[in-house]
Amino acid sequence: MLLKNLDIHLNSSKLKKLVLIGASTGGPGLLEKIVSSLADEIDFTLVIAQHMDVLALFSFAKRLNRITPNEVLFVQNSLVLENSKIYLLEDSSYFEQNRDIYIKKCEDNRSYYHPQIDTLFSFGTRLKNVKVVAYLLSGIGQDGVKGMLELKKANFKTVAQDEKTSIVYGMPKSAYELDACSSVMSIDEIVQDINRN
Repeated sequence: MLLKNLDIHLNSSKLKKLVLIGASTGGPGLLEKIVSSLADEIDFTLVIAQHMDVLALFSFAKRLNRITPNEVLFVQNSLVLENSKIYLLEDSSYFEQNRDIYIKKCEDNRSYYHPQIDTLFSFGTRLKNVKVVAYLLSGIGQDGVKGMLELKKANFKTVAQDEKTSIVYGMPKSAYELDACSSVMSIDEIVQDINRN
């Protein structure tokens, strides 16, 4: 069931960097590896779109919370996004910016994918004066590729996972073939890159 008009307010004065991660088949284990490797207090905001059933996503958020000292929040209702926290999306969401920055749940989501990575990535291109980095991990299909290409064309950093460490080399492969990624990295390199930036 889609939730309508639930705005998530992002306090831009506190936001230092926005890291976006999209994943599908094979993603949960990779995301656990990334989240468990993070510093005790990350210096950025992490937003994750993982293709998964809503009930499974809720359980996954609790699992992530147990393996990192950083707070992991399952985005269901309106809330203020803060630096040094991790957000797992319940549903497809998009960004909007005026004096502040918002992320809003899509009211009419007819996509096959849930939550849709393309929507998250595409609207990242509209943000001003915010450093955005996007990572596309293992998964079937092409969700996230279009949005990643838009981010790259807007001069944001985009990274696709390599074939060797992908469980399913579908989405990252499409990103590479369509020149949507500025670089290709193994999962270990992605972990290092996220912690380094």
